[in-house]
Amino acid sequence: MPESDYLVKAITKNGTFRAIAISTSNLTEEARQRHNLSHTATVALGRSFACGILLCNTLRKSKGHLTLKLKGEGPLGTIVVDSSTEGTVRGYVGNSSIECFDAKGYVDIDKAVGKTGYIHVSYDNDKGLPYQSSVELVSGEIAKDVVNYLAKSEQIPSFLSCGVYLEPDSGKVLHAGGILIQTLPEASEEDISKLEERVSKLDPFSILLRSSLSLEQIILKSFGDLEVRFLTEFEGLCFYCGCSQNRFESALASIGKDEIEKIIDKIGFAEGRCHFCNGVYIVSKENLEALLKK
Repeated sequence: MPESDYLVKAITKNGTFRAIAISTSNLTEEARQRHNLSHTATVALGRSFACGILLCNTLRKSKGHLTLKLKGEGPLGTIVVDSSTEGTVRGYVGNSSIECFDAKGYVDIDKAVGKTGYIHVSYDNDKGLPYQSSVELVSGEIAKDVVNYLAKSEQIPSFLSCGVYLEPDSGKVLHAGGILIQTLPEASEEDISKLEERVSKLDPFSILLRSSLSLEQIILKSFGDLEVRFLTEFEGLCFYCGCSQNRFESALASIGKDEIEKIIDKIGFAEGRCHFCNGVYIVSKENLEALLKK
């Protein structure tokens, strides 16, 4: 596994396409451990992480946070991913222990997510009301649903491939990441057709990573004979959650004096768990009483 997850941006020299490729093996493995995820939940959340980071780096240029939510009727429940333009991501799934496999023994994501439901995207750049958009799920395969979202909500023809490869027995994440290719205004119908033919022959992204190709090599392989100019390489993509003991205590203080007194009388302490990182925070009776005095 690479020492650090990273991101690479590129554009074809003729100005027809742009691409972003990311490695997310380490941050996906951290999420697996934090949430004690099953094989199926790890693959689903890992793919969603890749999609969330890719979207966050293409939809808007200003700094901010993008929230990707997939809510299908499958047993996995809701998937929520929060990513930032600074390279951080966090997230969770509704049912972290569910397993869904097909007849060949592979993780069956569309069955786990469900083909009926919605994909929601919200982007907040702290400059007013967040941008929000929703479209119906079409497959439950996550990447296909994000591509459909981009086509319907953003009117951007796109190719997206993401994957997660696990150690079969332990479920440890060995490889994870994704690539997003989008058309630019200079692209002709002929250009788009040639690219579609090219990318249709590519191996799944997890297999490309397993073959020891770098992100730059994967981008070059995707574009074939098109000349490419690399724009950005950003190292340090990571799982990060901003929750803390102080934030939990501030949230407790906001529920009011009467409720805090009830907690002291009935339980004697307060405990909270963060959905995004599974961190647990405990406030003792003494600290609850100190909150009352404030």
